[in-house]
Formats: sequence, structure tokens, C-alpha cells
Amino acid sequence: MGAYFLRRLAIAAITVFGVAFVVFSAVRFLPGDTVDVLLQSAGYRDIETRHELEQALGIDRPLLVQFGSWVSDVVRGEFGQSLITQRSIGGDLGSALPVTLELGLLSVAFATVIGVPVGVLSAVKQHSMLDYVMRSTSIVFLSIPNFLLATIIIVFGSVWFNWSPPLRYTPIQDDPIANLEQFLLPAFLLGLTASAGLMRFTRTAVLEVIRQDFVRTARAKGLAEYVTVTRHVLRNAMLPVLTVIGIYLALIVGGSIIFEQIFQLPGIGRYFFNAVAKRDYPGIQAVALIYASIVVIVNLGTDMLYAWSDPRIRYR
Repeated sequence: MGAYFLRRLAIAAITVFGVAFVVFSAVRFLPGDTVDVLLQSAGYRDIETRHELEQALGIDRPLLVQFGSWVSDVVRGEFGQSLITQRSIGGDLGSALPVTLELGLLSVAFATVIGVPVGVLSAVKQHSMLDYVMRSTSIVFLSIPNFLLATIIIVFGSVWFNWSPPLRYTPIQDDPIANLEQFLLPAFLLGLTASAGLMRFTRTAVLEVIRQDFVRTARAKGLAEYVTVTRHVLRNAMLPVLTVIGIYLALIVGGSIIFEQIFQLPGIGRYFFNAVAKRDYPGIQAVALIYASIVVIVNLGTDMLYAWSDPRIRYR
């Protein structure tokens, strides 16, 4: 188990480093740059001012030199300052990260609570009318973009019912009830799409197990269907489902940018959106590194949980 963990940890570190370098290089090729944004806001256009500003910001140095300096700062736990606001990026992201994590965890909770039971029920009732309805409904929710569904709910809720979700963020330590009210709708809509995919995967996993000989033996011995499903089928079918839940958590956290914009949630997705719009290189790099780290850590944790649950994986 220890050797397996070390191998996975080494791969995770290489992955995060590779993503960091790719993002660091790619943002330099975006149309326009930070200097253009700053010069336009200040009303300057001359070349001399531009060169002075590039030198002051340190973006006139070779790419590898800039990358090495940035990595050195990150290793020391420093993300630097925003080129636009001159504020500490670490401080801004420290307050934004809990918002994104709360949204992601609530969304995965909704996806799991909805998708897993529905998938199990659909598998147990295979080829019944209930199964057809559940599968058709899951396809509908997989086909509709969740951000479109969120926009429709906000627009029609405002027009027809004179209602709109709370758009002023309230920290959970200030008012837990108000905080939960703001997160429930975006988390539910994000989790709804994920639950559709999770439902179909759970159904497939349960069907593979339910056809095994040991399940037929349990039924032949006279065990009730409920006992057979809960004690024998679910214990074996849930292992691959755990992996998918971990993947969905990483995807939801990484894909929360649009929802944080729609619902005015001050998370790292919204911070990333503003950083890209203003070509704030350090901000873009820091958020990309955090996103990559979250995805890698979640996948690493899922692999460890899977390996702990199934000892055969440790020797691969």
C-alpha cells in the first residue's frame, strides 16, 4: 500500500507541475496583456512607458526565468501580488476558496443523494416503466446545460413570480441560514446534471453485479430482495461508483466558474474569470494551480480509497 501511494503521489506531483507550466506559458499568448490593460486605463500609449511598465512588472524577462521565479515563490507559499489590484493573491484566494469548496461539496451531496438511489432502483426495476422513465429523465438533464437551466429559473422566476435568488453573499460564520439559502439553488442545479450521469453509471454497475452467481444464490436461499440488494449487491457495486463521485467533485469544483458568475458567489471561479478578463497573469496562474491541485488531490484520494477497499489494486 505504501509503495502504491508513493507512485501515485509522484505522478500527482508531475501532473500538477506540468499543468502549471502549460498554463504559465499559454497565458502569455492571450490577445493583449496586462500592460495593455494598465496603459488603456491610464490613457498612455507611448512605447517608452510600455517598456518601463514591463520592466517594473518583471514580464520582460525570458519565459523560463519568469517560471522559475514563480515556482520558487509558490514553493515558499507565496502567490505574489495581483498586477492589477496590487493585493496579495494568496489573501484573495484564501477567502474565495471556501466558497468554491462549499458549492462543490453541496453539489456532490445533491448528486449522490439523487443519482445513487435512483440508479439502484432503475437497475432493480430493469425494463419496467419506472426504469424507462428514469433513464429518459436522466438523458434530458444530461442534454440541458446546467447554466442554461439556472438562467431560465432566474429569468422566469423574476418575471412570473417576482422572485429572484439572493445574490448578495453572506459568509457562513455571519449567518449560516442566509448562507445556505444562497447556495441551495446553484448547488442543486449543479448536482442535478451530475446526478443524471451518476444515475446511469450506478445503474450499469448494479446490473453487472446483480447478474453474478452469488446474487442468484442469495435469492435461491430465500433472502428478501431488499436484503439481497443492500447486503450483497451494493457492497460490490459501489466501488466503481466511489471513483465516479470523486471525479464529479473535481469536475464540479473546476467547472463552477459560470455558476459563480450567475449567482454572484465570490469563489475562485469568479476570481479566475476577472483575472482572465484583465490579463492578470499571477492570478490566472494561481487559480489554475489550485484547480489542478484540487483535481489531482481528489483523484489521488479516490484512488487510495479504492485501493483500500479492493486489495487487488495495490499490486498493479
